[in-house]
Amino acid sequence: MLGQGLFLDESDINFRLDGGQYIIDRASFFGPSLGISLDGYFDRKGKLLDFQGVFSPVYAINSIGSVLTRKGEGLIGINFDLWGNPDTPKVLVNPFSVLTPGMFREIFRRPPPKVELE
Repeated sequence: MLGQGLFLDESDINFRLDGGQYIIDRASFFGPSLGISLDGYFDRKGKLLDFQGVFSPVYAINSIGSVLTRKGEGLIGINFDLWGNPDTPKVLVNPFSVLTPGMFREIFRRPPPKVELE
């Protein structure tokens, strides 16, 4: 990467380590240019990940209505899923979620990924 990258002001991650699994619940990362919320797990031993989240562009402006949304999400956001092998993950983006105001975004969000504990 040749650019300056992205600056993040704050991150907040609730996670649990169980054997080789990192279980992440309601993580959020945000800065002036973007906000991201994330739930799911990474199984280091089984080389498997399953995450869902919301990407909110122009977070400094987009977060004005943050009283109505989850931390790290703005009024305008794009739901995504990230799953599979960490070396070749699959990504699915729901383009219709951008038309849904943050307070109604749960309609497009699936339940958090199920984790089988060791």
